[in-house]
Amino acid sequence: MTEYNQYDVIVIGGGLAGLMAAIRLARRDYSVLLFEKNSYPAHKVCGEYVSNEVLEVLKDVGLNPFDLGASDIRKLVISDVKGKVNQSALPLGGFGLSRFILDDELCKLAVKNGVTIHAECRVEDVQHVGNRYMIKTKVADYYSAFVIGAFGKRSTLDKKMDRQFIRKRTGFIGVKYHAKLDLPQDEIALHSFKNG
Repeated sequence: MTEYNQYDVIVIGGGLAGLMAAIRLARRDYSVLLFEKNSYPAHKVCGEYVSNEVLEVLKDVGLNPFDLGASDIRKLVISDVKGKVNQSALPLGGFGLSRFILDDELCKLAVKNGVTIHAECRVEDVQHVGNRYMIKTKVADYYSAFVIGAFGKRSTLDKKMDRQFIRKRTGFIGVKYHAKLDLPQDEIALHSFKNG
């Protein structure tokens, strides 16, 4: 174990939760290493709607999504399988912004705040060794007193940890598709259809 691969906190997963945790910890003078299995920027299967309740947290770390072209979303549209449409206002509202853009900007902020990022690096195992954790990758082992798992559900690590939910199959699949359409910029819509 060398000083080079020891950190106060290691974050596994570089999405919104992992990046925000890393930034906030680094701003409090913790040495932070973040692992992300993909590169930045990358497209993700995501609705790309974020509630406005997180605006102050984002602004606190120096990111205003509206400066990046986010849409101000104030309306919700839901349709059922028979085609009935319900519309309502979203009192708190939210914003829509590509995860490609949002994750990339948060990654840049993390680096600016001193976070060490290993992108395109998959964590193979997490082991408790003495009073520390050892994070194993193909490249090296890293050590930390604290580990934050921000890697989402159904990952390789979930299988390795034999987490109970991983045994249950889900009937859902996420699909992301980019299309240029003339749609209202201030609403989010959820449409149900047969088998979907």
